[in-house]
Amino acid sequence: MTLSLLGGRHARIVSRLRGELFVNLCRTFAARGIAALGTILLGVVLGRLYGAQGVGVFALAQSVIFGAGIIACYGLNGSLMRYISQDNASPYIMRYLRWALVRAGWLSLLLGSGIGLLHRQIAEAFGSPELSSLLISIAVATPAFTLSFVLAGFLKGVHMPARASLQENGSISLLAALCILATVVVTDSRSLPQAGWAFCLSAWLVCLQGALQMVLWLRRHPAVQHADGEDAEAPPGRAEFFATAQSFIVLNLSMFLQQVVAMLIAGALLSHADLGLFKSAERVGMVISFILLVINAVFPPRFAQLFHRGEHEALGRLARQSSMVAAGMATPLAIVCLLFPEWVLGWFGPEFREAASLLRIVVVGHLVNVSFGSVGFLLTMTGREKVMRNISLVCSALGLLAFVVLIPLWGAVGAAISLAMVLGMQNLVAACFVWRRMGIVMLPIRR
Repeated sequence: MTLSLLGGRHARIVSRLRGELFVNLCRTFAARGIAALGTILLGVVLGRLYGAQGVGVFALAQSVIFGAGIIACYGLNGSLMRYISQDNASPYIMRYLRWALVRAGWLSLLLGSGIGLLHRQIAEAFGSPELSSLLISIAVATPAFTLSFVLAGFLKGVHMPARASLQENGSISLLAALCILATVVVTDSRSLPQAGWAFCLSAWLVCLQGALQMVLWLRRHPAVQHADGEDAEAPPGRAEFFATAQSFIVLNLSMFLQQVVAMLIAGALLSHADLGLFKSAERVGMVISFILLVINAVFPPRFAQLFHRGEHEALGRLARQSSMVAAGMATPLAIVCLLFPEWVLGWFGPEFREAASLLRIVVVGHLVNVSFGSVGFLLTMTGREKVMRNISLVCSALGLLAFVVLIPLWGAVGAAISLAMVLGMQNLVAACFVWRRMGIVMLPIRR
């Protein structure tokens, strides 16, 4: 009788957890869908208003702010998510949050000031005078852009993945697209500097929204807000907290190499028109990877919880489930892009249909990347962040080498092949390590 009661209780707990997971996935999918729509919509608006060359110039400006944001964030978004998700009632949450916001805040101010002071020199380095005026607004937006990432890490840690998803780049792009359209309608004028200031305004609005969500959560948890920590276990010290952040910053640096440096190399080696075609294919390909962003917003905090509790079998099941969900959601979108690339790219403008072959190549890389689920976060959330750091650095270095070698040979096609290599290689290698070190097969299969 006792065993049956325990079994029934266990079944109810599992059912409740699965229900909560499903609800969070649906909410986060909707939020990430909005963010992905924003990325695509901004590309469409820029393409219609400024053509392929304008898209190329704006892509360089976005690369600059994305790079500055990654560096200034200092990996603190990942560190916050890891430590806070282990115990949402921890009396040390305010301490973690204060450490993260202060460090990221002054780093972002420093980098933003540097971009503003050197905007002419940066534009000259890329041979793009139009970029100079854009970088002034980018400099003003850098602190907001950075703190939005940090706040997203906090919201993921307190199991609010949908709201965290609205803190990142896609939401900023969506608001920027709407602001650009509103400006054109009201003033009947169009210029790239106007687009830059629309992006800046959007970044600050998204940052303020995240700060509001943080304050509301803290008000709902006054015990956390006013805890002194005297009766709790010893927390990670400041040195340990920032050491964990440093491992995450290397992972973010890998993202920086993949998404920023690679784009800057492409910008230096391709014409603005070819860069615009490549960027349009890359933007559409992100619709595939936005599925992985949904998965990465929901599953990693649960990885940290299960590992912290020592529930390794449940951890393996959840990890495989992340692969199954990711592959199942991404495959239909990939099929549309592979079969009808001209139709998809036609939304940017007639000239962008030339990027059909680029889109097919990029989509294959994104699909391979997504099919392994949250394999990178499985390593980082279980104390193996140094392994993932090394994988990311090696794969990113090889990917950048491919950009340098293949673009002079094959132009924009070489850039697309290099991007596909970067996307697929990192998660493939990480999946091999997870299989060898943890005995978990990160493939979209049940066992």
